[in-house]
Amino acid sequence: MNAKSLQVWVVLLVVGLAVLNQYCSPPNSSDSPQSTYLNHSDSAQYVGMNVCGQCHADKLKTFVETGMGQSFDKASRTKSSANLTQHLSLYDSFLNLHYYPFWRNDRLFVLEFRLEDMDTVYKREEEITYIIGSGQHTNSHLIKKGDYVVQAPFTWYAQDGKLDFPPGFEQGANSRFSRVIDEECMSCHNGLPVMKPGSSRAFASIPHGIDCERCHGPGSIHVKQRQRGMEPKGETDYSIVNPAKLSLDRQIDLCQRCHLQGNNILKSGKSFHDFKPGMVLSDVFEIYLPKYDNSEQLFNMANHSDRFQHSACYLETRKQGDQVFSCITCHNPHVSVKQTKKAYFKQACLNCHKVETCREDQAVRALENDNCITCHMPVSGTEDIPHVRVHDHKIGVYRDHQDVKEGEVIGLYSVNNPNPEIRTQIEAYLTYYEKFDPLPVYQQRAEELLKQDNHPDLVIHLWYQRQNWQALISNVDRLADVDRTAVTCYRVGKAYAFLGQTEKAIQWLELAVLKDPTYFEYKNDLGSNLIKMNRLNEAELVLKECLLQFPEYNLALNNLGFVYAQQGKYAQAKSMWLESLKLDPDNVKAMENMALLASMTNSLTDEIYWLKQILKQDPNHKVAKKRLSQHI
Repeated sequence: MNAKSLQVWVVLLVVGLAVLNQYCSPPNSSDSPQSTYLNHSDSAQYVGMNVCGQCHADKLKTFVETGMGQSFDKASRTKSSANLTQHLSLYDSFLNLHYYPFWRNDRLFVLEFRLEDMDTVYKREEEITYIIGSGQHTNSHLIKKGDYVVQAPFTWYAQDGKLDFPPGFEQGANSRFSRVIDEECMSCHNGLPVMKPGSSRAFASIPHGIDCERCHGPGSIHVKQRQRGMEPKGETDYSIVNPAKLSLDRQIDLCQRCHLQGNNILKSGKSFHDFKPGMVLSDVFEIYLPKYDNSEQLFNMANHSDRFQHSACYLETRKQGDQVFSCITCHNPHVSVKQTKKAYFKQACLNCHKVETCREDQAVRALENDNCITCHMPVSGTEDIPHVRVHDHKIGVYRDHQDVKEGEVIGLYSVNNPNPEIRTQIEAYLTYYEKFDPLPVYQQRAEELLKQDNHPDLVIHLWYQRQNWQALISNVDRLADVDRTAVTCYRVGKAYAFLGQTEKAIQWLELAVLKDPTYFEYKNDLGSNLIKMNRLNEAELVLKECLLQFPEYNLALNNLGFVYAQQGKYAQAKSMWLESLKLDPDNVKAMENMALLASMTNSLTDEIYWLKQILKQDPNHKVAKKRLSQHI
């Protein structure tokens, strides 16, 4: 071998060793999240907690008793914490509807009904599929509808032993059985679901409870290594994430993935499945909360992480940098808080503080048995969920503790990213306005930021919210292909429809359906506009597709009934509208259609009946009043 060949072989050997070292040796830092853990790879698969339990039976045995382990399951008497033996029911005075949950053997149902003069004039029975919540604070109830899941309009509040409406269903906001649960909601309150391709709401499969891999990451690589007898070479096993070995920031990211209720804004191209333990959370999504002029942060049920990070204990420890003070300093995720003795939590305080330094009166201390938690993390009601009391995780000195009262909202801030992009801030303001609180300040801040960094799709979103259709349309030509998401196409289509430009509306709505065929509402709006153009056969097909996905979508039932009526298929039209009224007895549109059908078929008695039903709902209905006066 000549000298030149020898040099080549040496170079290749060095390169080969470098490559081998890159793949076989973990980085020194436990805080290099994107390259450290093998189970961050796309090839890593979730194996389920029963597989984990084959080697970690002790951990699994206690974990299934925790709030996380009992977070979600099929509806059964065993899963439910509700005491329904007292024949409890709810009454919605706004809709004049009663709700009565009851057991039939081991199956849970809810009856929605209306009374007039003590006679039942309407009833609808739905079977509960899932119970969400451990029962320590609440049990809420979900119903599977094909590939979709909706929330039922009743919740059991365990601390008060009370049946009441879920948050967002009270005070005239009862959406009955139409609130569709999406991936974001499900993936926090449960193990990671499998979604239909491209959908954020249609489920392929749903697990039964939060499992080991939500905190440790997918376990397939770890399992394979152990089956082959491979053991970690250093202190850290990089085939699986051990949260205790993460840096403080990555520990906080892991916990606040779910224990921080805010407005979650996904980064471009990301989904809620993309975050894995040990990753930087803000690389996947940012969490936004309101900022108040009095600097006090809202005390919400799931804002433990944000409150904790405002604690003097946390802030001081972070400055020192010589120890990690995080959620798992006090919480053992494998053991239920119900089974954890108070002394365990107290000792976490005493690891840094001394009993002698407490300045509280001795009599008060004796009354509370020197329990630090009672005074420094007082139990309080929350702003967002009624009948629930939890420990405030903003550790501090409280005197005559009262619930935190917020001042005037001055904006939003990102909890997990101090330097968010302007685009994500704009999206946060627009979606916070829609999802949480329609305060003008959120739209105003979005508009101000759009002047700094103009994004056509977000400009369209703003004008869509404000229903300024002409301003919205003026920005359509500026949309790049990447901006033409399903929801943006839908908003453009709706704008053209409101402006009477139906052909263009159809083009954009067809594009929205193409981009997300699982969003059945898009199909209904497309069908409605096809009807306007008298393209009845096309409308019939797309509306049938809509109802095949979600048979109880009332708007589509009404529209398909109208198509049948136009085609002379009166029996089928009547069937659609009666089904609509069976689902919603106050559906004036269906009543109008039934009255129109009766008129078309010369059924005077039926027409008078439906005109009277319309006027019960809307006494000022001009057409119904006029038609009824002509017949009576």
